[in-house]
Amino acid sequence: MSGAPEDPSADVRFSSITYDTRTVGDGSLLVCKGRFRPAYLDGMDERGLAAYVAETGYADHTDAPGLIVHDARKALSLLASEFYGRPQDELTVIGITGTKGKTTTAYLTHAILNAHSDGRCALFSSVDNCLDGRTYEESDLTTPESLDAFRMMRQAADNGMRYLVMEVSSQAYKVHRGHRRRPTTPRTARHRAGDRQGARTLDQGPEPACAL
Repeated sequence: MSGAPEDPSADVRFSSITYDTRTVGDGSLLVCKGRFRPAYLDGMDERGLAAYVAETGYADHTDAPGLIVHDARKALSLLASEFYGRPQDELTVIGITGTKGKTTTAYLTHAILNAHSDGRCALFSSVDNCLDGRTYEESDLTTPESLDAFRMMRQAADNGMRYLVMEVSSQAYKVHRGHRRRPTTPRTARHRAGDRQGARTLDQGPEPACAL
């Protein structure tokens, strides 16, 4: 509208995205997800909070602008994808789901693709994460939080990885850690006979690039 005052927060560049108030710094975008307590926002303005994403407003606790969404977990995944430059588009992502055998299948698939690609396959598993095809670090979750997953995907892509094999737990589907715009790669699904939970998970959750 002509003559309307400009909102100085409308063109802010975020220095980081986080879901942990302990890591908020100058220019941070905070995503308030899960069992978030409004009191966590107290003192965030002094630390440089630029804005927050939430399912309800918290104007009583911060002067930072709020971006109100229907589902903060889905918003986190989509924001993380864009913040890190859509790294999933640079990788062939293979998601492995099911009731049993995810870790064994993930390591086997990773070994095959690493041999095929001359060491250019990354791995997210419940045991280890590997972002350069050769260095393994102990993991905290079967499927990383979406923000962490996209950060790690970006690092893997920057390391020259062509493939990513990742375990995808039913809990990760439930809390939308896999919610993202899908890569343009063929999708297949294969389940062992009787693996009903794995089949149900794929039906109810977002489709990975490929599920074995």
